[in-house]
Amino acid sequence: MAEEVELKFEIENYFGLVEKLVKRSTKFYSAYEITVMYDENKKLFEKDARLRLRKKVDLKTNKEETEISYKKPLTREGIKIEEEYETSVGSFAEMENIFANIGFKKVSSYDRIRDTFIINNLKVTIDSFIFGDYLEIEGDITEIQKLANELGLDMKENITKSCDDIYAEICISQSKPVPEHILFENQELLNKQKEKRLIFLK
Repeated sequence: MAEEVELKFEIENYFGLVEKLVKRSTKFYSAYEITVMYDENKKLFEKDARLRLRKKVDLKTNKEETEISYKKPLTREGIKIEEEYETSVGSFAEMENIFANIGFKKVSSYDRIRDTFIINNLKVTIDSFIFGDYLEIEGDITEIQKLANELGLDMKENITKSCDDIYAEICISQSKPVPEHILFENQELLNKQKEKRLIFLK
């Protein structure tokens, strides 16, 4: 088991931020990700936990990876700290069948483009969803805060909610129904997100 410590911010200037991160990083890559959440009679939902199956497709190499994870927040006060278990598996489709056959059902899903930067011992990601772009910094809390300050981020604007909770609040504020699946509506929208990475992936 690992404890994940992270800061999360909504961002508006995607290109300006990426330029700063590329200069600081020793490794950078982008991938399309589809994530599906599973539950059994709301047992996980009731304790604010998530069982996730995720497929990643590298935008540069088209290499696919699949992983499963279990997450449960230990605290959402100020900086989110989570209990986390995660491991790679061979097949997204086979894991879907396994979950279905042991009684776990799909309850929600989302897709995104994720940029990942390795900066010293920190993992920094930018996630582009259909509803906006979000930066996360994971690692040692002192190093997280240091990098956040260097990037000009306001600690008071740190977000501790999950992406699906964020989108649910957006829908409710606009008097819209909250969808179970938060997906890019068409290939054109998804392609636009992919295209804006090309300048950094060359």
